[in-house]
Amino acid sequence: MWPAFRAKHPRGHRITGRIYVFAGALPAGLLGLYIGWHAAAGPSGRGANLVGSALWLAVKATGWRMARRRRFGDHRRWMARSFALAMSIVLSRVVNVVATIVLTPQVDTTFLGSAELMTYSAASIGVWLSPFLLWVVADLLLERRDQGLVRKK
Repeated sequence: MWPAFRAKHPRGHRITGRIYVFAGALPAGLLGLYIGWHAAAGPSGRGANLVGSALWLAVKATGWRMARRRRFGDHRRWMARSFALAMSIVLSRVVNVVATIVLTPQVDTTFLGSAELMTYSAASIGVWLSPFLLWVVADLLLERRDQGLVRKK
């Protein structure tokens, strides 16, 4: 995420990477599975949390494996995706607010007067849409960066 730091301080990059994986993302991903299973967000919200947590763990493991195999280009791409998935929880809060604003006028029609159903739907939109959006943005930025590197050569 910070090429200058990685270039100047490779040992620091390895240490902070291990902290991110083993002290941050791994426990958070495992807790996400537990919370996802027990969340009171309805079946769609539960499913999104379970899929998101499992995907985050798999992406993180792939990034770690690529570094261990010294495939640093692949490592960078997978860890960028891992960071994007980590940030999806933040974006989901913003998307939830926007979805709630958009869906509120439809409480009496689409949701048959149930504000609770509308709230679950807005939350579901947030937890499904956010990781997808951030994954796409991360891949677009990586692709753009890679194309820029190819043109410079």
